[in-house]
Amino acid sequence: MKWILLILSIFGLFSCNNMTGRKSNETTRTHKSSLVCIDSFSIDQNGVTDNKYNEFYSCQFEKFINDPKTPKLAKDIYLDNEWNLSNDNETLALLDSLTAEDITSRPFYFKVVTKSYKKSDGYYAEGLGLAGFEFVEKHTQDFATYFDNKKCHTDSDLFIWTDIVILEFGIRVENSHDKPTVDDYIKILKMNCKNCSTTQKETINKFGSILKEKWKDFLKHID
Repeated sequence: MKWILLILSIFGLFSCNNMTGRKSNETTRTHKSSLVCIDSFSIDQNGVTDNKYNEFYSCQFEKFINDPKTPKLAKDIYLDNEWNLSNDNETLALLDSLTAEDITSRPFYFKVVTKSYKKSDGYYAEGLGLAGFEFVEKHTQDFATYFDNKKCHTDSDLFIWTDIVILEFGIRVENSHDKPTVDDYIKILKMNCKNCSTTQKETINKFGSILKEKWKDFLKHID
């Protein structure tokens, strides 16, 4: 009788430990499933919006976050980590990436440059304004094409790009007696986009309208 009770006790203890182990593993798996690991970075799905999560995967930006060749600055800016624009070489390389040889990487760097605007000042602001101004002017259809996919590049991004272009207009108006005209710039963009799709032409028209209004407001503060 004593042996039977001993065997039952051992069996009960083993079952309890086994259940505890399973619960622990389930808890671990549940925790891990809430994290998207990206190289040395992590995104907590519980701490980001659905839009951000969809953007990350729908636009295939994770490919470049996982790529060890992608500069740390670009990764930090995209992931909203701590970052600064104090290194001139790194920031200028970032702007050059708008027209990177790897065409598939350009949408990612376009997004990164867009996000970099919020901390732009001084030397970087000057470089950003010129690079943005020339990019929109020389690669108008590519610029408009980015906004075909609203998951990747939103209307908010379009607003930011009008601010980027105005950075350059602001410098030009300060250094010239003849104020540059936004109207002429917009005409060039529309001419460049004459073979664009209907949605792309709408994007350029919207961009032009926002740019005009912001430029008028800018001039009010410098007259």
